[in-house]
Formats: sequence, structure tokens, C-alpha cells
Amino acid sequence: MITVIEYAELQSYQKTVVTDKAADTVIASRRAYISQETLDWIVDKYQAPHTEETEQVPVLDDVRRNSFKLGAYVGYIQSPFNNEQIQILPKIELGDSQIEKSKRILRNMLSEVYDIRPKQISEADLEQTDLPLHEWIIQRFLEELDQLIHHGLKRDYELVQDEQPYLKGRLLVQQQINHGVGKDHLFAIEYDEFLFNGIENKLIKTALIYALEMTRNDHSIVIGHNFTELMNEIPICHDPVESLGQWREGKLFSQYEDIKPWCELLLLNINPSFQNGERRGMSLLFSMPQLFEKYVAKKLKTQLKPGHRLQIQPSRQTLVSHIPNNSTLQNWFALEPDLAIYKAGNCQVILDTKWKFIDQERANSTEKYGISQADLYQMNAYGNKYFGQKGQLILIYPKHQKFMENLPKFNYSDELSLFVLPFDLEAGILVGKEHIEAMI
Repeated sequence: MITVIEYAELQSYQKTVVTDKAADTVIASRRAYISQETLDWIVDKYQAPHTEETEQVPVLDDVRRNSFKLGAYVGYIQSPFNNEQIQILPKIELGDSQIEKSKRILRNMLSEVYDIRPKQISEADLEQTDLPLHEWIIQRFLEELDQLIHHGLKRDYELVQDEQPYLKGRLLVQQQINHGVGKDHLFAIEYDEFLFNGIENKLIKTALIYALEMTRNDHSIVIGHNFTELMNEIPICHDPVESLGQWREGKLFSQYEDIKPWCELLLLNINPSFQNGERRGMSLLFSMPQLFEKYVAKKLKTQLKPGHRLQIQPSRQTLVSHIPNNSTLQNWFALEPDLAIYKAGNCQVILDTKWKFIDQERANSTEKYGISQADLYQMNAYGNKYFGQKGQLILIYPKHQKFMENLPKFNYSDELSLFVLPFDLEAGILVGKEHIEAMI
């Protein structure tokens, strides 16, 4: 297992000079070595052409013949070659990151974003703090599945069509008439059967199969295979991401509430090629910009005063309107901030999150704290379209040792201001949130 942080560089090594590399656990942080086969496979799977139409962060950057840099993704990659495994953790400081702290923060962020209910920490949980991220997710999923099976899986009536030598339910007359030679002794029938084939059970079975493909933990393998035998007759979902929207809520399905987040963690983030039937290698990856945005939103929602509402990606404005030749009026270049705070139906503050590490010590006109000019242009466009150049804007970056407190206010004009605030990943608190309270 190789453990690195975001933006690390992965290089290929020569087989002739590296022996038994896959057997070692390597914590390389910013640079690591993998086989050329694994490097080529990762590039083939995850290199995507850059387009300006999307803000999606690429998985890989600076791809070369024998190296590449990882993008802002964290999680796990399992190569089909040489049993090579790569764990990617978030970068939480400038310079060297603290691996255990990074792993703990990532687990907390995932738990918050996916609505995982906190449970009392047992001695066994404490002993598992060194588990790789994907093994921790799989183990917690299996623990919840164990609880669910002991409670009892829910069964539903399902309409079944069958051919049997006896009558049961309703005779399908047309199919009976069309019976081929040699089937005169069979009845084409349709009946309700009490089965475990509800969508929730199918999704859980699918997540279980994925988990078993991914895990290398002996305990999880044994437990997982036991569960597959118990759920042997339940079919899997062939389009689990789409099917997650059919998961039923309410009192009748309350026993499924605790396992649902773990299913979502596995099913939404497994690489699509694996879900589509290609079983050569797999990954469980999370976009840190998206995770950071959702984490900040979850925490801010609980910290707002009564009467205020946080909205994620508020109603879309566009940068320009335009009438192409021989066409109708069209709106181009969407402007969609991450968050907005409303009071009595009116937008009070626009907020945007950036998973970047700025430096408050670089306070000069040349370095500008490391803030991207494009980010400030973007915020100005929000202020123009949402507030008419009269309002308050906030940029949120992760807190670290060189960004501990809010920066001095930026002014676009006398009536449009921007605050740049740090968000404490460990405490889940926006530093300087009193500025927001003053605005609303």
C-alpha cells in the first residue's frame, strides 16, 4: 500500500531495480513510485481532456511518459497489476502533511457530508484507526449490514411470471395459447410472491459485491462472503447510481437508515468503468473541492441564526445574454455560486468555497496571498448579477498554519465588499463568522 497526499507525483520504476515493492507499506506523502503498467493503466482510466465548460477538477495533471501528478482527489486506487494499491489523503497543511490527522479529518468530513450518525467508539474502533480509508468504509458498511441482518431484511410482494405444472395466481391466457411443443403440461401463470427483492436490498447486495472486490482485509473478506451466502437469492442492481434515487424512506424502512450512507459512499464513488462490468482494477475517489463545499454547507446550516436559510447553488444567473444569427435570445456562461444566505426570501450574502491553500504572510501586491485573480473576477461577477454591485461576498478557504484568521476586507467599490475567511476543518467552524452575522 502506497500512501500519498493530493497533488503528489507518481513515477514509474524499473522492475530490474525494485524487488517485492507491492509487499511494503509506503508512506511517501509527496512522491511515490509505481510500476509502468500501473501508471499506464491509471493514465488510460483517468486522464481526461480539459474543457472550459466544466469546473470539474481532473484526477490527473501534468501527465508525462513515466510520471503524472494527482489532482484534488482523495480515496483509493487498486491497480490490476502487481497488487499495487494507492491511498490518497487530503492535503491539510502547506509542506508535509500529518498522515493520521489528514485521515481523521477526511473521515469526519465524509461522515458529515453523507449524514453518518455518530456512534459510541468501541475499543475495536480505536484499534482500527490505522485502517486505510477504503477498508474503514468497507468495515463500517459490513458492521451496519450485520446489524440490519440481525434486525431482519424487509420483504415485499413482487409480481412473478412463471411456468409451473400447477395453477397458482392468474393464468396468462395468451402465453398459454402460444406455448411451444412439449410444454402442454405447464401453466403460464402470474402471481405475487413475498421476496427480499426490494430496491434497498438490491443496492445493499451490489455494494457488498463491490466491497468484496475491493477489500484486502481478511476479516472483511470472511464476513463479506458469509453475507453474500445469506443474500444469495437477491439480485444486484445494474445501474446502482440511478437506483439510489428509488431508496424508500419512512417508518417502514427505518431499519435501513443507518446503512444507506455507507451504500452511497461505495456506490456513488466507485469508478464508473467498474460499475459497467469492467473488473480490471477499481477505485473509490472523492473530489476534495466538492467534499469541502458540502462539508462547509452542512456545518454552516447548523450555525445560522433563526430566520436565516442557507441555500446550496442558488438560482442560476448568467454572465451574458445573446441572440445568435437567425436564432432566439439565449443566456450564456452560467454564474452559480456555491452558497447563499437568505432572509425573508431575500439574498443577503453570497459565499463560495475554494479548496486551495492561500498564505496570509504573502501580503504584497505581487503575491496577493496566493489568491487567484480568476476567483476574484468570479466573485465580482456574482456581486454584479446577484446584488447589482451593492452587497457582501465571502470566499472561504481551508484553515492551515499560514491562514489562521480572516484577511483584511477587499473592496470592489464603495458598496460591494469581499471577505476572505478560513474554515477550520477539525472543528467544523468558519473562523470570523461574526462578519456574516453582521451582514445579515
